[in-house]
Amino acid sequence: MIYRTVNFPIFSRIDKGIIQNLSDIIKEENLFFKKVAILTGNYGEKLVTEKKIDSHFQDVVLINVRKCKDISYIRSFIIHKKAELILAVGGGSVNDISKYISMETSIPLIYVPTILSNDGIASPISIIKINGNYKSLGTTPPIGIIADIEVISKSPKIFLLSGLGDLISNLSAILDWELANREIGEKIDIFAKNIAFSSAINILYNFRKGKYDTIFESKFIEDLFNGLIMSAISMIIAKSSRPASGAEHNISHAMDKLNIGKLHGIQVGFATLFTLYLHGAKDILEDVLKLYKQFNFPIYFTSLEISEKIFIEALKLAPFIRSRYTILNKLSLDFIIAKFEEFKRRYIKCLTF
Repeated sequence: MIYRTVNFPIFSRIDKGIIQNLSDIIKEENLFFKKVAILTGNYGEKLVTEKKIDSHFQDVVLINVRKCKDISYIRSFIIHKKAELILAVGGGSVNDISKYISMETSIPLIYVPTILSNDGIASPISIIKINGNYKSLGTTPPIGIIADIEVISKSPKIFLLSGLGDLISNLSAILDWELANREIGEKIDIFAKNIAFSSAINILYNFRKGKYDTIFESKFIEDLFNGLIMSAISMIIAKSSRPASGAEHNISHAMDKLNIGKLHGIQVGFATLFTLYLHGAKDILEDVLKLYKQFNFPIYFTSLEISEKIFIEALKLAPFIRSRYTILNKLSLDFIIAKFEEFKRRYIKCLTF
């Protein structure tokens, strides 16, 4: 028989107050570690101290990666201490560094997110600063992710909105993947595609059913957490970010290149509105707009603090950002700009400063 082997988290947990029971949860998964290296940021360090997370384990070293920025030193220190587990407590940069070190040392990683801002929480990719420049590197995903709803609900709203935008962007990315399959014969991994699509559409389905009133309620946070993990798993299966990254991500990367970039998930979530329109996905677009308006997701250039002119410059640059066929490659630039003007008139008001 032929099998495909992939590495993705063996467990994930989310609940209220769950951070108080980290060691018990790990034992319930039949995992046992004596020496633990806890990697944090500034807020994560405060959380570890307040919740006495270090007291859950027999032998612990605590490292704030914000204060000690030398990844090589952190890696060597963890090896010297003979750590059996890396426990990352913090946001995306803490997770990225921890995944990279986990790959370099072959020490398993468990991640406790303090925010849910993108699908990197379980992905095999890290954004690492090397010689002053950020690079995307293939790394090792966590073996487990444990999220405390109480902790996540206290995070700034913009991070939850960013996580929402990054997850919703899958709907556009999948349309681009299907387009590339039709136009240039790019192979689609159906399993990965379905997982990526389902993780995003579940949010829209539950919104239609009236299950979310605010972005801070438990049901939404739980669905967002599970959706972001499944989105990451779709990329692991596809061995590519293709299931969760299309034209909307190219536009975001172009914004970064033009030095107008904001929070990643906000950018891709905003760009998704237009790329869905280019694909003619009217019903999904209108549902996404309703969801965004319910949660006050930034849908105006005023809220993004950029101008229409610079966004159009990003649209011009986006098709050439990387060799990934999307709707922006199929359509002419003149047509795309004309559709953008049409999109504004039909769906978005008060876009300019």
